[in-house]
Order: sequence, then structure tokens, then C-alpha cells
Amino acid sequence: MQLSNRRKAFYITISVLISFVFWFYVNNSAEIDLTINDVPVEFYNAESALANKGLMLVGGDEAVDELELTMPRSLSYRFNPERLRLVADLSSVNSTGTQSLRYSVIYPPGINPSQVSVKSPSVQTVSVRVGELFRKSDIEIRCKLVGNVADGFVAGRVQTLPEALEIWGQQSDVMQVNYAQVTLNIENARSTIVELVEFELYDFSDQLIENKGIHSASNTVQVTMPVISATDIPLTVRFKESPGIRIDSFDWSLDTTTITLSGDANQIAQVGEIVLGEIDLSEIEGEQSFTYDIPIPDGLTNLSGVSTATLTISNRDVETKNLTVTDFDYENFGADDRIVEVVTSSLAVKLRGPRDVLEKLTDDSIQAVADLSGVIDASGTYTVPANIRIAGDPDVGTTEAHQLTVRIGAQNQEHQESETEAETETEAETEGDETT
Repeated sequence: MQLSNRRKAFYITISVLISFVFWFYVNNSAEIDLTINDVPVEFYNAESALANKGLMLVGGDEAVDELELTMPRSLSYRFNPERLRLVADLSSVNSTGTQSLRYSVIYPPGINPSQVSVKSPSVQTVSVRVGELFRKSDIEIRCKLVGNVADGFVAGRVQTLPEALEIWGQQSDVMQVNYAQVTLNIENARSTIVELVEFELYDFSDQLIENKGIHSASNTVQVTMPVISATDIPLTVRFKESPGIRIDSFDWSLDTTTITLSGDANQIAQVGEIVLGEIDLSEIEGEQSFTYDIPIPDGLTNLSGVSTATLTISNRDVETKNLTVTDFDYENFGADDRIVEVVTSSLAVKLRGPRDVLEKLTDDSIQAVADLSGVIDASGTYTVPANIRIAGDPDVGTTEAHQLTVRIGAQNQEHQESETEAETETEAETEGDETT
């Protein structure tokens, strides 16, 4: 019985496919050799187990090796050489010197170690040099600030954690280190900055040290810099003026004119200024100094470090002049049934004011006016307050209060006294004529 051409073609195709699958399976199952060059060796416990023993790795930490691996061809398709690791454990090292350590091969994830064998090298070891560890735990940490905080804010004292750096390595390397430096960017900062910043080591000539043999527990330092609101507040003194004694006639200065306060922005805005005290200008003679404690409002902090301020003030233009008053009058008396007589005939007055104003005044320039508001219903002789008035009303004052003596009497009493005096004078004239 003969097969049709179509059926013959089908059987031939199936045979070819089966042959190809069989060949592919057999070929992928065959083992091949894979060479991987320059595989770095990693070291475990270099800075823990060794350091606890006073030892350190001083050579061999850059070791590499070449591996020749045997594996099925199918496995090689997904074998990633970059994820192959060689690991040596230093925890068994107990002494200094050059030593040979066995390393382990750790295959990439997803690779079954039982399917791979190391063809070369037959002995998987690496040579290392171990030396004595030298520690230094008081390395100063300096902070270099870059930029400036925003206007109206002040940078506080920088703090680092740790406060000092501990480093270790070979003594010759470690002893070169003078300080560690971190760089903190504070440009336009408006709030406290807390950052982990990498540090750099510098020698005693302020030159950067680039030595991988110097180690520390971490390559970063936590840097904290407070940034707080701050405002310059003016300091001032209030001056008590009086007629003829104005602040324009004095020279004065404060050795501290402002202080910087920090705290709540709203509270600072309400301060405006700080008044140190009050000076009565009438008591200033010559040059005098006054020292004040600077009062700080509760809740605010004085960032200036200044706690006192000194005022120096001197009299530049105020003088005194003695004059005699002979011109008198009275006021604040409206009774029509009585009359007032100023008994005082002269009054010494000391005036105080600017020099150029006093030079123009004479005895005729001033008048004393009795204030009768306290004796408006009285009769008799009284001593009452007096106001000194100056022609032209210049800015001049008196150094003390003045008083005048006045006599208050009834109108008819004065008339009777006048008639009696006239009759007495007439009688005296008549007697004189008779005698003649």
C-alpha cells in the first residue's frame, strides 16, 4: 500500500522536528566552561572582628581573582557574571602579618550551586596583610557654612553628632589628621537645619587627606544649626524737658544703640523700642554718665550678648541769669468789693535757658504776677504763688518757685482810710498856720 505525497511530507516534517528537539536537548545538557576575569574579593568583619582585636586590614582589600566555571550550556544563558561574589571572612584572623584566607563563591540569585563547579583555581584563597589598629577618638569636627540665612533670621551655634570624630587605621596615617570638616548649605534658610553630611579629613597644613586606609564608624555626621527669627531693636532714653531746658541744648550718646532679639515674630513686632530710663534735664550739670541694665521682655532672647548700656550726656548751651523784678501784677481775682495791693517791692529771680536768649533779657523784661485763686474770698495779708512772665515769651524758665505778699481789703475801708489820712493832713496844715 502506498502513502500519499501529502502524508509523506507530514511524516518527514515530524521527523525533522523530533530530531531538532532531541539535538537541542542533548546540546543544552552538555557542560561548558565559562571564564570570568577580575572578580573582586569582599572581606567580612574587617571593621568589627578585627577592630575588636586591635587589628586592621592593611593590604589585600583590593584583591581580585579569575574563575573558570563548569556548568550546563542552558544555565550559562542566564548566568550574570556581574553578580558573582567572592567573600572572605576575617573573623578567624588573630595576629598581624601576611596571611592566606580561603574565600567562598557566592553565585548570582536564581543559580543552583549544585549545577556549577569551580574548575580553576583549585585552591580558592587570597593573600592579606594585617597590621595593628591605631585609634584616635578626639578629632575636632569643623563646619563650613555656605550662604546666608534669610533676612530677619539668625543662625545659631552649629552642633554636630557626634561632637568629635573617632577614626582608626595605621598610626602613621591617623596621626596626620588634624580635623574633620563638613560643609552645610544655609542659603536663605528660615528654619532649623538638620542634615546628615559627609565629612572630609584635613592635615595640620589644612590640606585634604585622601587615604582609604583611615576608617570611621560612618562617613557622615549629623549637623544641626538653629535658625531663628531675629530683629534689631533700638535702645532709647526719654528726656524730661522744661521751659528753657530742651534736649537740643545737650549732647548725648549711647554706647549701645540696638540689640538683637529673637523669639516669636509677633511679640518682637510689638516691642518697637526698649526704653532704658528717663533723665530730668534740669538736673544735668556739665557732663554725666548713666549706666542702665537692658530689660528684655519675657519670652524673648537677647542674641547680642550685651546686658548694659551707658548714656553720656553734657550740657552744651543751657545757662542761668539773675534778674530783679520790680514790675508786679495779680490775676485770678474778680471781687469788686475789695482791692488788692502787692506789698512785695522787689523779687530776685534766677532764669535758665539758652545762652543767646538770656543775653537779651534785662530787669525790665520780666514781670511777677500773683496768683490769687487761693484767696479769692479772703481779706488781709497773704503770701501767694507768683508766675514769672517774660516779654516776648521766649523759651526760658525759672529754677525755683516764687511767691509774693499781697494785701486784700474792702473798697469802703480803703476810702475811709483815705479820708482819715486827708483829714489828718488838713489838721496838721491848720495847726501849722496857727503857729505861724
